[in-house]
Amino acid sequence: MQSQQFQDILNSIPLLTKQQKNTLYNSLNEQTCSSDIATAVESSFVKAPKCPHCGSEELYRWGIRNQRQRYRCKCCNKTLNSFSNTPLARLRHPEKWSQYLEGMTHSLTLRPAARECGVTLTTSFRWRHRILEAITNDQASELIGIAELDETFFRESFKGQRKNLPRPARKRGNDKKSDCRKIPVMVARDRSCHTVDGILNNESAKELCRHLNGRIDVETVVCADATLAHEKLAATLGFTFKELVTSAGERVKDGVFHLQHVNAYHSHLKGWTSGIFHGVATKYLPHYLGWRRALTGKYELTLERLSNKIIGCLGFQPLKAT
Repeated sequence: MQSQQFQDILNSIPLLTKQQKNTLYNSLNEQTCSSDIATAVESSFVKAPKCPHCGSEELYRWGIRNQRQRYRCKCCNKTLNSFSNTPLARLRHPEKWSQYLEGMTHSLTLRPAARECGVTLTTSFRWRHRILEAITNDQASELIGIAELDETFFRESFKGQRKNLPRPARKRGNDKKSDCRKIPVMVARDRSCHTVDGILNNESAKELCRHLNGRIDVETVVCADATLAHEKLAATLGFTFKELVTSAGERVKDGVFHLQHVNAYHSHLKGWTSGIFHGVATKYLPHYLGWRRALTGKYELTLERLSNKIIGCLGFQPLKAT
């Protein structure tokens, strides 16, 4: 754009109505954020270049491909760019990522997201799970205050899988719920909306410890059902344990210790996966657990926060503090 055209646009801004200014601001914000992830990752990589294959910091430039700088490692001689060996590697159209991420902040399903971004359904699917792969391990670093711990169960699902099923395929509406394998999912959540969750191989204290070790403050009071696994977990990690005998109708202890928050989280999680997505495949369940954690944090999930979360999980400096 020529300088005179740009000046004309600047001179017309005071003449805009409040609604027009808001529309212009939102449009500029979307365009600015469209390549924020790619720009932030590339700029952070330039400041501290490191080969993802061998860890060497001796890199030199090796041309440009798809408008992205490539490098070659002096030690292992492999070529790379700033996204190599990350979940976002080989993804195209970074100018559309922000629009797609905006839809994810509203739990947009695959087909509407594909239509809005002008991409195919397979691209929409690939983008979703690559993005979720980046944030799936973004658990709360520590649970503080009063935390609630409980397990829930999801029916094993092979949604989308047409071959090599470990069981005979069932017709829709003709499967018996009692015949399905149950997948245990642990959720620990404190009153400040910090969440740690994970899929369990079994309901043992060892499995619970695998997910919670180092994530519960010694002064935290944990409320949970009175089971041997929870008692052994408390003895292993050394936190204060308030056990509730829910089988005998005990719902609240000392007027403040209960499981209502974590049980509500279970209910909303299942309603979200079954209501919006009509169920999710078990192999992708960790991705949806991570997505739900991001949506239900202390602060509302915005495009900027989601972008910073992805950049931070990739090991780069976020765009700005949020």
